[in-house]
Amino acid sequence: MATGDWELREEDASEYEFDLENPFTSPADEPIASLLEAEGHHAPSVSAAASAARRDAAGFISKVRFGGELAVNPRVAYLALNYVDRFLSKNQLPCEQQPWAPRLLAISCLSLAAKMQRVAAFSIADIQRDEEFMFDAVTVRRMERVVLDALEWRARSVTPLAFLGFFISACYPPPRHPLQVAAVKARAVDILLRAQPEVKMAEFSPSVAAAAALLAAAGEVTAANLPVFQAGVAACPFVNSVSTILQTIQLFFPLAPFNPY
Repeated sequence: MATGDWELREEDASEYEFDLENPFTSPADEPIASLLEAEGHHAPSVSAAASAARRDAAGFISKVRFGGELAVNPRVAYLALNYVDRFLSKNQLPCEQQPWAPRLLAISCLSLAAKMQRVAAFSIADIQRDEEFMFDAVTVRRMERVVLDALEWRARSVTPLAFLGFFISACYPPPRHPLQVAAVKARAVDILLRAQPEVKMAEFSPSVAAAAALLAAAGEVTAANLPVFQAGVAACPFVNSVSTILQTIQLFFPLAPFNPY
């Protein structure tokens, strides 16, 4: 298939559609083990997160996300920036020679993310209407193929959102009032969506970021349950740096320091 002719066909949609909180195509025998095994392949490198290309691409995605009538679904923007990070972890963009390259990458990743999540389509032309020059649909589709090749067609990203269900079910103390649990989870999702552009977030694995976001959310929503929840999270054998990431999240969301001991 020629690169310029590639597009996500309707008959392929079920193969690509997925929920960020459930990235696997079929139930796993050991969901948390499968997630932990996969997360290393989907986490961005710190150098990529700190690059000028990432800063420019993230800036464009943020502008589109909060662009009034052009606003893109927050989870689409979240997945798109994850694609940007993963792409830049394997490839460098010649920003000095091609200053437009980060924007093309951002637009292509937004387009891919929207297709993956089957949300209402947005106009590629509309999200570029304030730019000096615009990329046409053919150019964007070509770049989508370049991105997918760099991701090795692993478009079902394992992000911190995929670990929220595990930590809630394994560590949240009873009684689990549905409305309270839903409020904690919703706040954790909000924290993760807002904190993603921060470069320092790339220092932590998706599982640790999820644990920290849930603890930050629990501290705001149900402080009385926080100590037991902290103990449950700290008891997970693969969580060893929640206290460090909480220090980062505290820059944006106040919470009493987490003590794993």
